[in-house]
Amino acid sequence: MNQEPHIHPIGHQHSPTYHGFWPMFLIGLSLLLIFAWEIWVGIDTRRAAQQLQERQARMVDQAKHVQASLEKLVRGLVDLSKTDDAAKKVITKFGIKVNNPSVPTAIPTP
Repeated sequence: MNQEPHIHPIGHQHSPTYHGFWPMFLIGLSLLLIFAWEIWVGIDTRRAAQQLQERQARMVDQAKHVQASLEKLVRGLVDLSKTDDAAKKVITKFGIKVNNPSVPTAIPTP
């Protein structure tokens, strides 16, 4: 059995070539996703800060209202303590004193 060797044509053999499209596409897509995430986090943080600021402003207004109400109550109690012994005992027991706000002196005009 005489076999002839297989004859292979000698031609230009193509080596596999790789293009840089997919790696560059994936890197670009990754960067785009990271930038989008950064923008989303920044927007979310800004929104949370604005809500916190609004809540704090409401709390400050509420605290001012409560302070004014308590000041009226204490001033009434101090005025009552001038004529009522029970109110005087409460004032003495808790050491309540009313500081009169200093009235700004008028600035002389030149």
